Amino acid sequence: MKKKDLSYYTLLVIFMILASVVFTQTPHKILSWDIFGYYLYLPFTFIYNDLGLKDFAIVQGIIDKYQNTGSFYQALQMPEGIWVMKYPMGMALLYLPWFFVGHLWALLGGYDMDGFSLPYQMSLLYGSFVYTIAGLIIFRKSLLRFFEPLVVSIVLLSIVFGTNFLVLMVFHGQGLMSHNYLFFLFSLVLWFTIKWHEKPSLKYAAGLGAAIGIAALSRPTEILVAGIPLLWQVYDLKSLNAKIKLMKVRWKDILLTGILIVFFGSFQLVYYKVVTGKFLFNSYGGNAGEGMEFLRPFIWQFLFSYRKGWLLYTPLMALSLIGFIFLLKYRKQIFFSIFLFFLLSFYVMASWSCWWYADSFSQRAVIPMYVFLTIPLGMFVAHVLKKTLWIKIPFFLLVISLMALNLFQSWQFLHGMIHSSRMTKEVYHATFLKKWVAPEMKDMLLLDRNQTPEQILQSGRKFNSRLLVLQHYEQEGILADSSIIPSSGNKMVKLTQENPFSPFFEISYNDITDKEFGVLRIIASVFITQPVEKNPFFITAAFMHNGYAYQYKNTGFSIDQLNVNQWNKIEMYYLTPEVRNPDDFLRINIWLKGVNPIYVDEVKVEVFEPVN
Repeated sequence: MKKKDLSYYTLLVIFMILASVVFTQTPHKILSWDIFGYYLYLPFTFIYNDLGLKDFAIVQGIIDKYQNTGSFYQALQMPEGIWVMKYPMGMALLYLPWFFVGHLWALLGGYDMDGFSLPYQMSLLYGSFVYTIAGLIIFRKSLLRFFEPLVVSIVLLSIVFGTNFLVLMVFHGQGLMSHNYLFFLFSLVLWFTIKWHEKPSLKYAAGLGAAIGIAALSRPTEILVAGIPLLWQVYDLKSLNAKIKLMKVRWKDILLTGILIVFFGSFQLVYYKVVTGKFLFNSYGGNAGEGMEFLRPFIWQFLFSYRKGWLLYTPLMALSLIGFIFLLKYRKQIFFSIFLFFLLSFYVMASWSCWWYADSFSQRAVIPMYVFLTIPLGMFVAHVLKKTLWIKIPFFLLVISLMALNLFQSWQFLHGMIHSSRMTKEVYHATFLKKWVAPEMKDMLLLDRNQTPEQILQSGRKFNSRLLVLQHYEQEGILADSSIIPSSGNKMVKLTQENPFSPFFEISYNDITDKEFGVLRIIASVFITQPVEKNPFFITAAFMHNGYAYQYKNTGFSIDQLNVNQWNKIEMYYLTPEVRNPDDFLRINIWLKGVNPIYVDEVKVEVFEPVN
């Protein structure tokens, strides 16, 4: 029997600590928000037989019963009434065993077999922890190929307790998120890469193909991890030629890996074909406000911002980045595969317009990459261990201090002192190393965008207002007739069933405000000839990005608000979104949905900007 080393017992202690959290801190809502979206494939395939969500009453009934989400953003509605899942199905595939466990549990225990009752929730919660354990076990095995047990123990403790790994794996049901499963899959990629290069075989090639394929099926950009085995042991022209020669000799292995990647990727294409009739479909198309900004990446914000800077909230990982120097020095055979993968993945993550990745502690998208970033960190630790005590002591005091800082800030995060998405410089410094936060600090956070524009204006904050536009339609309007006189000027706009939209007013975000946000007050004069309930119309506003709208809002009116056969003042308040690009522009107009004409005159737009 193989003797157990220090790293084994270190990992055992880690498991005990993580398990104590998972089994004592049960989240209130497990299958909710993004997880709800990942999971929907399973109950609507195996229970409701309705992958297109055609009977939306079932979805609404589930949401009403279990409060899974505030709004149903997890799918995109098509004109023909079907819904297309927003998220790819890789996570559902990984959830599948635990879904069946939950289904059996519900059957035997007499619970509702609706896919969302307690057995399904608990099965997925504990099943996700199985993936966490498996990922760490495989991760440790790979690290032992590079380092002695002492180094492995140090880096395991550093990753688990010195980064956002702890909070985002076992607290609040975050283990059901993609980063946990991708950490497991990346651990497999590293392990099979090592094994295949030690002794090439079809079984290791199959393992690589399955791990990479499912990772890409879970988050398409993770196809980049294929660069790890592809460039492993390539560091100069000679090694490149040797790698090409090896791949030619083992062409069956390479073919099998490629086939499996394509096989798993085809699942999503088949789903799109079945539901939409097309193999390729942009399931994120319902929100033009999110997407990749490759020409304008948010590198500084991603790394250092007070809102969610990775190295600000997870400073220990700066040692890993420094460790690339020692990885190049001691293991140049694997340096380029890991370094290039890190650069490309980091660039992709920092290019997503929602670069703070919603609610989390530090940058959750980086967690799967810790599998590979731990290797340069380990090289740094191993290098220091060869030095004198005068170097070792300060270094490990720094490591311990950074771990302690992370644990304390994790505690602050879990107790609401570090906000999950709205942190600012002022709040960070006011709460740094503090066990409490003054009530007034909440007013120094970034804006709570769950509020209505009216609530924001009435919140007690100070605002400056200014006029953005005053439009009388003197150029494009029609002249008054004997029955209807414009409310101002000489012309007005007539909206009819054939011409239901008033001329658009457009202005870029840069021209609206240079602040975090602005609240717009849109006022128009309208003359109606029929009661509004018989002839509805709306003020509409939306931001536009490359011809597509986001943050769309419209406001209709009631019979109590408007008088027939006279001019009426109507208004709508609009909160600017977190724009995808500052050059995106706001488009405002009046839309007649009814069949009888209405007349529009004097549209005015004011902006209320917060006073710093």
